[in-house]
Amino acid sequence: MAKHIIRSSVVLLVCMVGCGQRTTQTPVSAPAAEKVEIALPEWAPENPSPEFLRAAKVLKPMPEESFNSPEDRAEAVTWLRYQQTLAAGFEFFGTLTDEQVKRFLSAREIRLPVRSLTEKQGLALDQWLDAWRDAMRGEGPHPDWLVLMYKAGAREDLSNVHVGFDCPGHRVHIRFWITLPNGEVLGLGNGIADI
Repeated sequence: MAKHIIRSSVVLLVCMVGCGQRTTQTPVSAPAAEKVEIALPEWAPENPSPEFLRAAKVLKPMPEESFNSPEDRAEAVTWLRYQQTLAAGFEFFGTLTDEQVKRFLSAREIRLPVRSLTEKQGLALDQWLDAWRDAMRGEGPHPDWLVLMYKAGAREDLSNVHVGFDCPGHRVHIRFWITLPNGEVLGLGNGIADI
């Protein structure tokens, strides 16, 4: 018991002292062969969920420098708002099955019909949509993804929408693909991580 308390204190101290990235470990009860350290971004939740940790094994945090220039205060404020959505994006990615992650890594894209998401995936998507709406309320490039999708041609029940992730380069995006009545597919999304 004392070893567990000391180890927990050391992990807590490392998390508090870190500058930029935190490191966490799998629970102490895991066999030694399964203990893997995962670098966590500074915006990671205090107690990351298994889905977040699963995503953190595949995704890397986007560097702030890729989002804005240091001298542009407006971009810096937008980055702070944007960071509030990233944990929910990781959570959503972490709900993918092992097979879906393999498909994503192989094809650099995974599309799932919104109406066919598992309950866990649907909840994680809702949490990301809510996080985005809360963070971007009042300003931002598009404060509500659902409104944006409806304006772009999504049906009210989202039956013509697929959601997932793509990675055309090194940046991983949450992406919505809307199939319009003429058969054209419109993609909307934004970056959440690097790979």
